[in-house]
Amino acid sequence: MIRDTLKFDVGQTPPPHTTLCIAFMHVLLVFDAIIFIPNVLGKTTDIAPQTLAFITFAIIIVAAVFTFLQSRTRLGLGAGFVLFTGSYSAFLLCSLDAVKMGGMPLLATMSLLTAPVVFLYTFFIRFFRHIITPAVGGVVILLIATSMVPIGLGLWAGETASVTRLGIGAVTVLILTLMMLFAPPALRLWGPLLAMGGGYGAAALTGELHFEHAVHAAWFGLPQLSAWPGLELDLHSAHLPLFLAFGMGMVASMIESTGNIMLVQQISTRDFRRVSYDRVQGGLYCDGLSKITAALLGTAVPSLYCDNLPLIEMTGVASRRVGAVGAAILLLLAFMPKVSGVILDMPGPVIGGFLIVIAALLFHAGFGLVAMTRLNNQHGLILGLSLVVGLVAGGRSFFPGVAPSTLSPLLQNSVAMGGFTAFLLSTLAYLAPRRGLTGVFRADPAEVRSLHDLLASGRHRLHLPQDRFNVLSLCCEEVFLHMLGQGGRGGEDSVSLRVSRIEEGWSVEMICGHMMDDINNFALPESLLQASPDELGQLGLVLFSQYARDVKHMEISGYSYISFLI
Repeated sequence: MIRDTLKFDVGQTPPPHTTLCIAFMHVLLVFDAIIFIPNVLGKTTDIAPQTLAFITFAIIIVAAVFTFLQSRTRLGLGAGFVLFTGSYSAFLLCSLDAVKMGGMPLLATMSLLTAPVVFLYTFFIRFFRHIITPAVGGVVILLIATSMVPIGLGLWAGETASVTRLGIGAVTVLILTLMMLFAPPALRLWGPLLAMGGGYGAAALTGELHFEHAVHAAWFGLPQLSAWPGLELDLHSAHLPLFLAFGMGMVASMIESTGNIMLVQQISTRDFRRVSYDRVQGGLYCDGLSKITAALLGTAVPSLYCDNLPLIEMTGVASRRVGAVGAAILLLLAFMPKVSGVILDMPGPVIGGFLIVIAALLFHAGFGLVAMTRLNNQHGLILGLSLVVGLVAGGRSFFPGVAPSTLSPLLQNSVAMGGFTAFLLSTLAYLAPRRGLTGVFRADPAEVRSLHDLLASGRHRLHLPQDRFNVLSLCCEEVFLHMLGQGGRGGEDSVSLRVSRIEEGWSVEMICGHMMDDINNFALPESLLQASPDELGQLGLVLFSQYARDVKHMEISGYSYISFLI
């Protein structure tokens, strides 16, 4: 997939002034969400002011550090893309319950105890490759988009909707939409900033621009370090429902973060071919570590955001340097309460109108992820049901009052419930019994005969006619030899084969324990007479490509997975 709209992809470096402005735009969009849970906790519970100041400072520091780490890939930590971190709204109600039950120390302990769920999933992610797919990630993104629409409209209208607020939001939406649709690439880069400027100007002219937070905040400040809430060590059975609620929140966060990392890969790479699960793993490890760090600091549970990712498509700038500079801006804001107060004072109609356009772009991105997977009736039904369940949960009108109040933050969360449904149904579909055969072979060309013998022995079980059997044998042989030629280590390595009869035909997956070039990355030599030995070696893949359908090549944790349909 070639993305011509990208001016700077993830590995390129835009000019410093461009990087700074776009990083600031990202921060403008996510800063309010970063400190969302501490703000709500401060307004709805009896947390001491100095404790509230500390946990707010701590979540901004966590956001800054792990946003920077997400832009790196060293030591397998970080996805290497622009991914911002901040407090996660799915934990809101269970966080409120924790604070009411045992204060901030209990919230921190629950976060610490359930965070290992993310690490376990990440370590064993290769076993979930058929379950958490780009299509599932796309459904999660679509649910995020649907949940953002009422939020954006609520901010736009406010408590008392008026023509003035309608006009301010309309100015923001109109400028941003026109810039994206008709502006030349050089000007489109500044579309989001111009839209915000137009919205601020309209708010100032109509008297809707107020600086309530900024006026009372200090220019520079540090919280009292003695206000660290600590951890709750006296746990008992009454805390079990709370523990389960936090555990479900971790799973929801894990599924959503997987979708976000898949999405940012798709929109940040000019020549995007496939999702890199190694990048997904690096991003999830970083996300899990952010949850551990936040728990130790006694602040809210963080997660990855996708709300700001459409800015990449709006501006055409996906450089990871934007993430690093955005992290530096967050770090400064942690020590400058007055500047952060100005961001919090952004007029509701401006940010609401902006979120409406972002939701529209997230719909486009979500459909793009879903389209990466060839959907049969089973997969289509799973994704459709997941979307419906998410929409019903978000509507909060299905048997209200029946579910336990301790689980309401998740049962009424569209992203969490839709993601859980997709995860559960995909798992059941994968584990369902079906006709098939499996085999393991040494990484040795002499094993080709054993491969053919296995296929022949299972021919009747798979209901393979002779012509399809010949095609299957040919394709499996070519993939087997390709895997051997790309790094097989003789008896030290092996190749696994799994063939299943499915609705569309016969599904094949072959696995080996080393990395290799993409099986789809080959080209015919211009002249067979002048072709090099390496080029001649590609002729088998050319033949394979003529018979195999829906060829996918994944690399996860040092393993290569090649699947195709016959």
